[in-house]
Amino acid sequence: MPQRLSTWLRTPLAERNKALVGTTALLILALIIFIALQISSGGIGKRTIHAEFAQAAGISSGDAVNVAGVQVGTVTKTALAGKLVRVDMQVDDTVDLGPSSRAAIKLTTLLGSRYIDLRPAGKGTLPDATIRLSHTEVPYTLQEVLQDATVTFEQVDADDIAKSMTTLAHQLDDTPALIPQVLTNVQNLSTILADRRSQIGDLLTGTEQLTTVVQNQQKNLGELVTSGDKLLRALLQRQHTITRLLDATTEVVGQLRTIVVDDNSGVQALITNLNGLLTTLQRNDALLRNTMEILPVPLRNFTNTTGTGNEVDFSSVAGPFIDSWMCAVSKQAQVRNLPPYFKDCQ
Repeated sequence: MPQRLSTWLRTPLAERNKALVGTTALLILALIIFIALQISSGGIGKRTIHAEFAQAAGISSGDAVNVAGVQVGTVTKTALAGKLVRVDMQVDDTVDLGPSSRAAIKLTTLLGSRYIDLRPAGKGTLPDATIRLSHTEVPYTLQEVLQDATVTFEQVDADDIAKSMTTLAHQLDDTPALIPQVLTNVQNLSTILADRRSQIGDLLTGTEQLTTVVQNQQKNLGELVTSGDKLLRALLQRQHTITRLLDATTEVVGQLRTIVVDDNSGVQALITNLNGLLTTLQRNDALLRNTMEILPVPLRNFTNTTGTGNEVDFSSVAGPFIDSWMCAVSKQAQVRNLPPYFKDCQ
């Protein structure tokens, strides 16, 4: 068996059964993921504590458990225990909770999200890992609301309220005619707002979308502001150069004004001469075209003649002379008994 295992281990991966290798790899990967999930949910590095509350106050599993504003755990369970609500929490082992520790259910946002605020206190350990009812708080109970309302209404003086309303009625009797008009305008404004309710809703929706776009583009806006700051710094550093550029531009504009506006007659004469030149070129278009067609031949010959150095180098049977002239010279050679120059002259 050890020999077979050693042989199997020494076998190259490419020579093994690919299906078996793939299945083994998947099983190992699944085992690693399972172990990681078990470690994450197994509460390693955490411990479970309990708290007794007069009511649940909207707390539920998954809500945060904070100490001094820092999350140290989560709520794992809420259950009714007699007339009390028992809340189970899983917190970090590093949180030291003494026998005088307190817990309170508080609101996270105005929308109603809640969390448990732990306030460690006392030396030693928490008895039975439980914070008793006497050391817990809830946001507000119905009994407290009724008690506060009763105390508040007991302090209200009904006679004073009646006198105030009577005085207000007498004061309104002598109000000028402007007050009804103001109230009418307020009513008209309310009617307009009611009629434009859908448009106002669209406006608010558009504002929300704009806010979302600005929030999503916050990084780009920051980069834009940074680039603008760099541009302003560069402009400040080159302020002298920019001033000179503006002065030069002003001077050029002044010169152009002098030429175009002040010296209008000279510009008009220049334009007239240019028109005459263009007319002449148009009238001699055929001559210019023929000249341009035959010009490459003499230019090529001139280039060949002067292209070998600082001299003129060319070869020709008759030189620059025409054939008829050379024939005349040959006839004079016969008269003077000289060798003929051309034997083919007619």
